[in-house]
Amino acid sequence: MPPGAVAGGIAVVIDVLRASTTIVTALEAGAAAVVPVADGEAARRRAAALGGAGGLGGAAALGGERGGRPIDGLDLGNPPAEYTPGRVAGRIVVITTTNGTAALEACRGAREVLVGAIVTRRAVAAAARRLAADVQLGCAGTDG
Repeated sequence: MPPGAVAGGIAVVIDVLRASTTIVTALEAGAAAVVPVADGEAARRRAAALGGAGGLGGAAALGGERGGRPIDGLDLGNPPAEYTPGRVAGRIVVITTTNGTAALEACRGAREVLVGAIVTRRAVAAAARRLAADVQLGCAGTDG
């Protein structure tokens, strides 16, 4: 999605295979929030700014992948099954992925951003209809 394409509008970001489902799973598991960032270093900086550097019991949990592989030093990878209540409940999850978080980054100027996944399809469609008639779909894909 070109920069500015969704400025002031409604964006639905879809990364069905991992990022979207992982974000939704973290929230369902009780995460206080999910913050997408560009890369592992940005994740570490954001977690530190949130009052914790991740790790068991920290204020933030860091997760993500590059090319489908876990990033050294982060608490979690990208499989949704890793985002359990015991790991993320009450914590802010800072996540970075190869494609999904880049798609979310491209939508920063949107008035609203919805995270689309197979598991949220009905809720996202209903929210998009309720929010506006002009909705942009942004699909994350391999290597941008």
